[in-house]
Amino acid sequence: MDSLISMKATGTPEEFAEKLGIRRSTLFLSLQEMREMGVDIKYSCYRQSYFYADNRRIRIKLENIFSETTD
Repeated sequence: MDSLISMKATGTPEEFAEKLGIRRSTLFLSLQEMREMGVDIKYSCYRQSYFYADNRRIRIKLENIFSETTD
């Protein structure tokens, strides 16, 4: 999702949802959640793509919080 928005290559909402393998309604829910977290995502009718209107993004990081020990 982030890559397509960053590249302004989402296409229409229907195309974007298809690229992500989700329903259009799920796409709209995800975009709304991101907006509620402070990410300024807009849609350009001219470009037919979503885009970031500022430099804010959501970064998800997974890390192992338990150290692995060997016995």
